[in-house]
Amino acid sequence: MSTYYITTAIDYPNANPHLGHALEKIGADAFARYKRLKGFDVFLSTGVDENSLNVAKTAREAGKSPREFVDEMSPVFNGLWDSLNISYDEFIRTTEPRHVAASRQFFQAVYDNGDIYKGKYEGWYCLSCENYYPDPDLVDGNCPVHGRKPEWLSEDNYFFALSKYEDRLLEHFDENPDFVIPEFRKNEVLGLIRQGLKDFSVSRAGQDWGIPVPIDDSQVIYVWFDALINYATLAGYGYDDERLATWWPADVHVIGKDIWRFHAIYWPAMLMAAGLEIPRTIVVHGFVDFAGQKMSKSAGIGVAPADVIGTYGVDPLRYYLLREIPFHRDGSFTPEGLDARYHNELGNDLGNLLNRTVSMLRRYRDGTLPNPGPDTDAERELKVAANKAWESVDDGFGQWLFSEALSELWVFVRAANRYVDATRPYMLASDASQAERLDTILYNLAEAVRNAALLAAPAIPESSDKIYAQLGLSAIDGAAWLDQRAWGGLVPGSSTPGGKPIFPRIG
Repeated sequence: MSTYYITTAIDYPNANPHLGHALEKIGADAFARYKRLKGFDVFLSTGVDENSLNVAKTAREAGKSPREFVDEMSPVFNGLWDSLNISYDEFIRTTEPRHVAASRQFFQAVYDNGDIYKGKYEGWYCLSCENYYPDPDLVDGNCPVHGRKPEWLSEDNYFFALSKYEDRLLEHFDENPDFVIPEFRKNEVLGLIRQGLKDFSVSRAGQDWGIPVPIDDSQVIYVWFDALINYATLAGYGYDDERLATWWPADVHVIGKDIWRFHAIYWPAMLMAAGLEIPRTIVVHGFVDFAGQKMSKSAGIGVAPADVIGTYGVDPLRYYLLREIPFHRDGSFTPEGLDARYHNELGNDLGNLLNRTVSMLRRYRDGTLPNPGPDTDAERELKVAANKAWESVDDGFGQWLFSEALSELWVFVRAANRYVDATRPYMLASDASQAERLDTILYNLAEAVRNAALLAAPAIPESSDKIYAQLGLSAIDGAAWLDQRAWGGLVPGSSTPGGKPIFPRIG
């Protein structure tokens, strides 16, 4: 079985997460589930970046030590991903001993290679995003991400020789055209590299929170330098060579548009300097705002995922974010939009299709799946729609185009509902001479529901399993997109127990 390693960005646990954090994890999870359904052995990682000086500052403002603070906040992130049904395999905290050791070993390897040297940094530093900014990058004198004036730093620390790797980075992009997707993000990265790269600081002086520099205990490793290393730590770097050989290089890093510079420029160069392979792909996603306002932990603007889950459930939130917001671009969350998607698409389209199917099977065939007769044009048309859905949805998920994939899936769901309206099985039930025709319709209708549930499984896994259960099937597992794709997977004579509506009306 082929392996596939997917990473997500690790978050600063300095405040409660909001839907902006959830979008990335849900997208990565949908892709991970898609790859598992295609037969891959997937490793999905997430975690928290605890060595941030911003975290330490927030902790002290709360009257706590950084250790006390992160021990309280990190489980909040872990718990949210659990509540969103994120199928991560490991959750890393960057204060873990294995990561501390890996970061120090990585730093030492780059230093031994001659690519870390002592110098003096003078310039702007935004504590909120833990990033250094030259004057041209500021917007009206403020951080371009947080809109606040950064602090001026002047200190002796260690630098990484990033400028040394300009040509090698450009060569890598040329040889690997899909290294950064989407295309317009790759062009942004290339534009920055071609402007010329400057060496950057990889340590901070006079700090008591962070990972000590292995060659100078008076300094700590710059948070971004150690944070990026978490991907290699999880793969076994520094403690398990066999694990590292299995999972490294990562197949894809999933990141937000605000941190592509670190992942697409700094990180590949760091890996070159340390003698490690470069990840195969970096997928950059956009942001989700709240009704036009940027979500911000510090400004208190956002939506608590728990509030949405409490009203609508987990899968409706997952579906809404993946369906509503093109993953590579920005989009908006609105309560009205969520409610409309829930009732119109999940409830009226998919939920009603399931309810009609199992109700008629119970009413007309005592909940037993009948043996179908010959196809007519109606069945052939339904199967053509199913084949088209399989091709489009498979292609969409494979390219991180979740919104497009779900849109194409719903073309099929609506085609299945039209199939019911066109064949009118409820009109045939009282005519004994139409028994075979009714059997054919009911069987193919159940097959359409099964196919829709299987195609939707990466996005709404819990609901897809509930649909399968109402059809008398076990939970979706393994390489189901390979093993269960063919039309006719339902066995005639099997029981279809049905159940309650899985998307009941709200309000």
